[in-house]
Amino acid sequence: MYRRAWPTLTIIAGFFVGLFLARIDHIVSPVEASAGPVKTIAVIVDWTAPPLAGGLVAAAFFVAQRYKRLHEAERAASRVLAERLAGTERRQAIWVVAAAIAHDLKNPLHNVQLLLEEASDETDPARRSELLARLRDNTDRAAARLSDLARAGRAPDEVERFVDLSVVLEDLLARLASAARESGAQVVIDCPRGLLVRADPLALSSAVENVAANALDALRKVRGGRLSLSARQSGEMVQLTVEDDGPGIPPELRERLFTPFSSGGTGTGLGLTIARALARAGGGELVCVAAEPRYTVFRFTFPGRMGRLTVTANGERIAS
Repeated sequence: MYRRAWPTLTIIAGFFVGLFLARIDHIVSPVEASAGPVKTIAVIVDWTAPPLAGGLVAAAFFVAQRYKRLHEAERAASRVLAERLAGTERRQAIWVVAAAIAHDLKNPLHNVQLLLEEASDETDPARRSELLARLRDNTDRAAARLSDLARAGRAPDEVERFVDLSVVLEDLLARLASAARESGAQVVIDCPRGLLVRADPLALSSAVENVAANALDALRKVRGGRLSLSARQSGEMVQLTVEDDGPGIPPELRERLFTPFSSGGTGTGLGLTIARALARAGGGELVCVAAEPRYTVFRFTFPGRMGRLTVTANGERIAS
């Protein structure tokens, strides 16, 4: 900034010096101005002032043109940079959406794999029919994930309604059965009948399933663990707690739990990010309450019949 100002300051200083020299014969007394060094200076100034003035004008014009070219070059560079950034952001957005879709499809496809393995070893016809029905259910869910992408641009009022949370959790329990058997975990649901939350049913189910699937994945390391999903009315809000007694979350991951692509294993690291985004899109919230070994707790907060969450100035969400 200061380097750019130096030419302009030099021209201004030169102008004032020239003005002082041009008026020097008026500043000193007439006797001093008619002889001696003052007269010599006045003569020199009379001869050099016009070319100096022309030089200053030319320099000022040159500096102005140079600044104009620099400004145009900066604007051109800014446009190129903005275009490159926009292209990068578009590519990143496409990658995030693709990864999110892949993550959302992972759970039903993983269940399909487990059910196929179980069905191939099953000899009881009734049991095989049950497994095939669950296979169809999971493939339908995978297809629904793709078809429901069209809902992404719709307003919340078009898709949100009052949902019985106990029904959602019972359906989730059936979908998690295969993953629970694989991890050797017990899944317990504790939710009173008729506990209503205002939400998009698909978003609600997907958000809770992402957190529960993460917990079951962690419980594979301990075998015989327990996953508990309990819901209670809290004022005008509904709180859903997802608790497991697995190995906990490593300290280095706790600060970036909800950051995309932050995974401590082989997953995409998008499960919790998507779950929180879905919860917030419906006016709710998802936080990690505890991350210790044998006690890891995530808590959803959803609007009940009259409740809502207010976002404060510092980004916190509180019930109001």
